[in-house]
Amino acid sequence: MRKMGKKISYIVEDKKSAQYRYRCMNVYQVLEGNNEYNVELLYKKDLIEGKGLIESDLVVVERQSAKDNTVVEVINEAKRKKPKVVFDLDDLVFDYKDLPILMRGTGSRNFVYWAGYIWGIRRIAKRVDGFICTNDFLGKKLERSFGKPYKVIRNSLNKEQVEVSNECLPKKKHDGFVVGYFSGSPTHRKDFAMVEPELVRFMEKHEDVKLRVVGYMKFSDNMQNWINTGRVEVIAPVDYLKLQRLIAEVDVNIAPLVINDFTNCKSELKFFEAAVVETTTIASPTYAYKKAIKDGENGFLAKPGEWYDKLEYLYNHPDENQKIAKCAKTYALKHYYGKEFVKEVEEAYGYFAK
Repeated sequence: MRKMGKKISYIVEDKKSAQYRYRCMNVYQVLEGNNEYNVELLYKKDLIEGKGLIESDLVVVERQSAKDNTVVEVINEAKRKKPKVVFDLDDLVFDYKDLPILMRGTGSRNFVYWAGYIWGIRRIAKRVDGFICTNDFLGKKLERSFGKPYKVIRNSLNKEQVEVSNECLPKKKHDGFVVGYFSGSPTHRKDFAMVEPELVRFMEKHEDVKLRVVGYMKFSDNMQNWINTGRVEVIAPVDYLKLQRLIAEVDVNIAPLVINDFTNCKSELKFFEAAVVETTTIASPTYAYKKAIKDGENGFLAKPGEWYDKLEYLYNHPDENQKIAKCAKTYALKHYYGKEFVKEVEEAYGYFAK
């Protein structure tokens, strides 16, 4: 028997991608038991069998599923049956004029691949009624490119992350001072290079400072020396729950980004995932980080030349570091997990599924 409320059908590629978790599963989870919206996740097999779309009030296409030709057929079918169709996008991957900055941001030189990728995104974008995205900077670029409305649903936390994070809190104490950099991929080499001189200066001054890097990274010779001496710990990528434990074990989380349109479209997930384990973040002042972080209150914003001083401050003021981290956690649970996040989801759905 169908649940009461409007039916939202999410078209997703698979369960492996980060997009699936942030853009689909977390939203699905937060609306469990919600009387206004009944969310259903549809995979390729479901689409081929034609399930779910006839009764839908809104169809949401997740970015990773857009490469499948079946999705175009589904959109055409959905529009004949009257539900609105929106495209959920979390990255600057839809305009040919942004191709150079996209390639720089991903560290890729494969022009043919990314040109084809954008073509695939655009063929979906031209067919839908609007967009759901991660922030207003990205939304306004979508609006200008396609002349269609957008609503924001930010990336968020799920209950498993919050539960694991709460388990980590009593275990946070350790010797020394550990800086964490949770990069994910070597595409962030330029981002790390921007902060590296100040980080090296900080480590040279304080012998008890260590750096933990999680993810695949290419390091300079200078940083390789630190790895050889054991001052830099490099850990291969782990699942997102294990990641919470690793973030909890550091004193400060750094999130440097070279600021441009590509990074301004990125979400603030490195801030709120650190915040929920009471780890303070220092981040570059991109659009999303400036929105989330109140400098000196629930974290820090740093431009080139400011990283060393802010690391020094946290090193020399452990009580203040703890106070800021607790403030960050309160903020994260309110905006990326609680009632306010549910309200954001309901507002986005309500706008399109009228």
